[in-house]
Amino acid sequence: MIKSISFLLFFFVDFFYVTQSCDGNHGVVEQDWEFRNIQQSDVYDPYRYVNIPYLIPYYYPTSSSIQTSDNYEARTPSASKLGFSNPFKHLQQTPKNEVIEDAAENRFFGKLSLASSLLSNTGLFQNMFGNNAAIGGSHHGLKPFSKVSKWLPSSNNLDLSNVLSKFDTCTAASQEEGICVPGVACSFFGGRPSGSCDVKNVCCINAVASCGSTITLNNTYWQSPTTLPSSCSLTIKLDQTLLEQGQEIAQIRLDFMSFSIGQPNADGNCATDVFRVSGAENFVPEICGDNAGQHMYLDVPSTGMGMTSSSSREINLSFQLGAQSSASRMWNIKVSMLAAGSKYLAPQDCLQYYTSPTGRVRSFNWQDVGGTATRQLNNQNYNICFRTELINRQRANEMCLSVCPVKNGGDAFLLTTPTAATNPAAIAANAQAARDAAKLAAAQTALNSAQSALTTAQTTLTTAQNAVTAATPANMAELLAAVATAQSNLKLAQNNLVTAQNALLDAGIDATPEQAQAVIDARAAVTAAQTALTAAQAAANPPELVAAQSAFVTAQSSFNSAQSTFNSAQSSFNAAQSAFAASSSAAAAANAAASFSSSSGTTFTTTTTTFGRQEPPVDEKAGEVTYAICLYDYLLIDGGRDANNAVADRYCGNQMNPATGGSNSVQVCSPIKPFRITYHTDGTEGAVAAGTNILPATADTANTGFCLDFQER
Repeated sequence: MIKSISFLLFFFVDFFYVTQSCDGNHGVVEQDWEFRNIQQSDVYDPYRYVNIPYLIPYYYPTSSSIQTSDNYEARTPSASKLGFSNPFKHLQQTPKNEVIEDAAENRFFGKLSLASSLLSNTGLFQNMFGNNAAIGGSHHGLKPFSKVSKWLPSSNNLDLSNVLSKFDTCTAASQEEGICVPGVACSFFGGRPSGSCDVKNVCCINAVASCGSTITLNNTYWQSPTTLPSSCSLTIKLDQTLLEQGQEIAQIRLDFMSFSIGQPNADGNCATDVFRVSGAENFVPEICGDNAGQHMYLDVPSTGMGMTSSSSREINLSFQLGAQSSASRMWNIKVSMLAAGSKYLAPQDCLQYYTSPTGRVRSFNWQDVGGTATRQLNNQNYNICFRTELINRQRANEMCLSVCPVKNGGDAFLLTTPTAATNPAAIAANAQAARDAAKLAAAQTALNSAQSALTTAQTTLTTAQNAVTAATPANMAELLAAVATAQSNLKLAQNNLVTAQNALLDAGIDATPEQAQAVIDARAAVTAAQTALTAAQAAANPPELVAAQSAFVTAQSSFNSAQSTFNSAQSSFNAAQSAFAASSSAAAAANAAASFSSSSGTTFTTTTTTFGRQEPPVDEKAGEVTYAICLYDYLLIDGGRDANNAVADRYCGNQMNPATGGSNSVQVCSPIKPFRITYHTDGTEGAVAAGTNILPATADTANTGFCLDFQER
């Protein structure tokens, strides 16, 4: 039964190609005739001859257009610019104007051979049948073509790379993006034709509406299925050996066309519903809530890093959906594959990337809605990057950010809830400055003492050196020469003794009295030479010189110790001086902030020296507390400044303003390129208790995140 259905399917596929493909010129004539015949209806149906359940024709208006890219340029060039030839033209071998008997039969079996090769060589039906099938479309788990190549005519060495290697991006009238391919290839991939992208191809929209699917095509839409399970995932398989992936994929861009799942809890955690990404090289935070219009760039593990297993080249997207959420869940995520070397790649470590001179950037789940619900998500730590654009034919030299206007009661900037803690912070900052001043004074005293000890040690060392010089005999050179001569004489006497002893031993029983006497004389000579050497050494090292040298060694050791103490005191003084400068600056800033209303002031700090943490004072007194300000939740704008050149890098609170205690948001500009901002939140909206190397912070309430309009100029 399956064989019969499949045979009928390829019979009609053949019939479709027979009517369109004879040769290049004839094909154009037939297509012109075809368009003339449909002028009355405004509809062009490339499948009018195909009446097969798996190839049900899709109709689309001829006004559909192809576009090169969207605002973010995460796309391939337009197919209309590249130009497509008949993808099957090289398969037709009949010369022009040549009359061949049984031509129709040859074309029939030739197209059956093409269909057989498509099934057996390219795996085109993997997206149409099996695990890749989308729910609700013309896809299902049936695999009727697994053995079809055994009973269909086959063609060896069939080159399909021209058909499948380009897959250029196209945009349908519905603004959906797809790939520009021949109509039958679109159906083979389980796609939906939506307009023509050139004379011979259709804009094929690929969509998956299922859980547990695997995709390999660029510009595929992952849509939420009608019935949602508690867990739903999609695998993006990257394999350069696939025809549809002729180049190495370096990045994946996710565009959230629609995205609505459960909101975070009051503490800012995605406790009920959550969206996760795994397999990417860059950090991708977990998100939830409403994120339509947002996007992400995922860095793909490189094939050049020794990765050979298929799992090392897979990106997994997953939704975990809790049972308690009352949210209306839905999503439509466009998956774009960006080839290595593409000019559309985002810079490294940039989760989001904007490529226009103006636009709007939002934290995940920010919405212009009123209420007191927490919308800011915890554990966000990522970079948002902006391409440097041409402004009036010149590279932009600064980027300016301002809070976006709101109409529905939302809050465009609320990262840390302002509280009355700014006044206690000023008290603690002043106390810290006083403690640091006392430490600096003590360090100065220690440094002075060390300097005095070093001076004394230097004087003692100089005195000892002079004593050594005074105790040294005037004829020291002669005495040292006498020592050297005595040492030489001793060595000669010792050699003579050895010679005499050897001669005596060699003579044995035949030894003469003279040889025995020679040994005795040689021993006496060694003793005399040793005595002479001792006397010469004593003359060269009189007792007063030995004592002076011993005193010098002691003085040198004392000097070295004093030098080390001085160096340590100097280092402590430098540290105390730096700490005092920092704490006095912080005290000045806290005092200035204390003069503003805490309910309207923007709070921030630049005193921290470690990421998100600052060491608390060790000797805190009762009632003195240093609170964290812009340490746990903040927006980092490197080099940010207002129109008056007030500068700050970290921004938090209810207003975006670099002036301490400012009561309103202002435009903040940065000249530092490449343009980039960093968004960071910690793991809680609750109060942070003081601890080792942890500053306390008051609890946040109803934080919303941020919405900013950017402009390069």
